[in-house]
Amino acid sequence: LLSRVWSLVVLVAALQAAACVAMAQPMRCPQRIAFVDNDPATRRQADEMKAIYARIGCPGVAFVGLPGRRGVVAFNSGEVQGELMRLPGVEPEYTRAFVRVRSPVVHVVGRLWARDEAQATSGAFGFVLGVIWQEQYGHAHGGTGYHGQTELMRAYATGLIDRFLAEDPAVAAAVKDGRLPARPAHAGPPLVSTSLHHYLGVEYAAAAAAVAT
Repeated sequence: LLSRVWSLVVLVAALQAAACVAMAQPMRCPQRIAFVDNDPATRRQADEMKAIYARIGCPGVAFVGLPGRRGVVAFNSGEVQGELMRLPGVEPEYTRAFVRVRSPVVHVVGRLWARDEAQATSGAFGFVLGVIWQEQYGHAHGGTGYHGQTELMRAYATGLIDRFLAEDPAVAAAVKDGRLPARPAHAGPPLVSTSLHHYLGVEYAAAAAAVAT
């Protein structure tokens, strides 16, 4: 009986020692995280996420601006270890194991904007390449793809297009920084209303959990 008790004591001590070692291990930090660089609002989100990483003990994380779907390619190849924020619809395109951070980075509502009600259902319209919901709608309805929000807003402001797809915060930011002279008169019903999440390779699950808190 004493030997059995002693064996149990040794086992508990070994488990406690293993737990202490595991807790002492430094959290594995990603080195590079991609974000879609065609939207000034996204760049602000990258700055905020960088501050969060610094707070959890990963101050050296670099945020790399890439166009549209290039971030997905870079993540799959290992060039970057995560993406700042994507719609969950991107997940089938990931070919490596990943973890989605539980709490969303931001909730977005996207819609079709037009100069007025008369132009809400006709006329040329544009969308941003690499933004999944915009690509799906744009290709299905004959829109013109642009390489970034700035290029899209310029096309609208100069009259090349009369309508465009965008999320509400992107329009507000464009008006604020002068890329749009005014908020478009017509805002269509939401075409998408969903949350964007932060993604990391599964080997950074501990960092993902820390970011979520």
